[in-house]
Amino acid sequence: MLMSLTKGRSTLLPSFISYRSFLVLALLLLSGCSVTHKKVNQLSQSLNTNSPEAVLTQLQTIKPKEKDRPLFNLNIGTLQFLSQDYPSAITSLTLAKEEMAVLYATSITENIGAATVNETMRSYSGTPSDLVMVHNLLALSYLFNNDPDSARVEILQADIMMKKLIKKDSNSGQLASAHLISAVIYELLDEQDNALISYKFAAELMQARGTPLTNDIKLALTRLSKELGILDQFDQYKSEFGISDEQIEKLTAKNSSALYFIHFDGVVTSKKEVSIMVPSYHDNRNDQLIRIAMPSYPNVVRNIGNATIDVGEQDIRTSEIENVNTIAREDLDAEYPAILLATTSRAVLKYDAVKNAEKKDPLAGFIMNVATVLSESADVRSWNMLPASIQYAYVSTGEDNVAIRARRLAKRKIALNPGSKHVILTSSISDKLFHYQQEKSIY
Repeated sequence: MLMSLTKGRSTLLPSFISYRSFLVLALLLLSGCSVTHKKVNQLSQSLNTNSPEAVLTQLQTIKPKEKDRPLFNLNIGTLQFLSQDYPSAITSLTLAKEEMAVLYATSITENIGAATVNETMRSYSGTPSDLVMVHNLLALSYLFNNDPDSARVEILQADIMMKKLIKKDSNSGQLASAHLISAVIYELLDEQDNALISYKFAAELMQARGTPLTNDIKLALTRLSKELGILDQFDQYKSEFGISDEQIEKLTAKNSSALYFIHFDGVVTSKKEVSIMVPSYHDNRNDQLIRIAMPSYPNVVRNIGNATIDVGEQDIRTSEIENVNTIAREDLDAEYPAILLATTSRAVLKYDAVKNAEKKDPLAGFIMNVATVLSESADVRSWNMLPASIQYAYVSTGEDNVAIRARRLAKRKIALNPGSKHVILTSSISDKLFHYQQEKSIY
């Protein structure tokens, strides 16, 4: 009898230790991931009150897991850009771009981990919008680092990426802001035909998303049609947009300075986890608990702010070109069916694992059930240092200076030489003014 009990205990003990070890491992894995992701989310939201430089210092103290490194570089690069450390921003964002390209085809090992544990076992390969937005920030980083040719390379890569991502039933991965930045860079390089095409693409995407066309986009389409001698299109735009000859003459006047003004407002919303606990019934009894966890964007009421250019006695405000919160939700909506399928498939696998453990020993089954419940976690990682809104204004003026105002930026004057071109960027979370100046060509 004693020998029989001893024999029984010896066969159960390794099994018990195995399942207990699995539970401890799951707890350690999840606690590490949840603490890191929670801290990054908190840091992103702290940008509403803290400077990008201060948040960057805190973010750099975090040691990301290898699978989170692309996202870490995206966030680090964004803060470096906002801190006007353009060389470092270019390095970080380029690393992120290359890492996401490599991860475009996910590894088999990570697929297995995601199928059996949770979605955070995958490396962060970027959403469709991430794959395009990284080119936006790289193009701006190169431009403000006085390298417009490299900026042009980035906008070409953005265009290639958007063509790869395009789908008939979704605008996911298609950014009006990418086309706008392309148009601005093309204008700087006197490629007016390419600029007009980019403005058209930006307008089409804005209309597809229900974003009203801004006066600046309408005027850009009209003035470039005239400059390129496409008179039928010029007349059509004039009539459709109600633009007067006086407005066009002012925009195309010789020796006027052109200002392309981009404004980043707010901070994009971070994902949250939504979960439910479902009891499973077998033979009319509560068999085990099954947890379903999905990522979600909370509904947040956001006050949209603007930046302003004082031109003489006129105040010109930036208008929204792209709501980044909207495109982030588009990406999640497009991915949602696949996430739901993976989550429910994983729930079935975990259910079978618990049943098999329970057959060996009820205590082992209980421990396995706890482990499967605790290990289920939604993937709430996102590039959450981005602005919530990307805005734009265009000014053509004969004035010898203008003044720029934004939320944290005190009024700053910019001197204008006749015929010069200026790209200006402000952010509601920064007290810095970003300025690229191009003098009128002497050729």
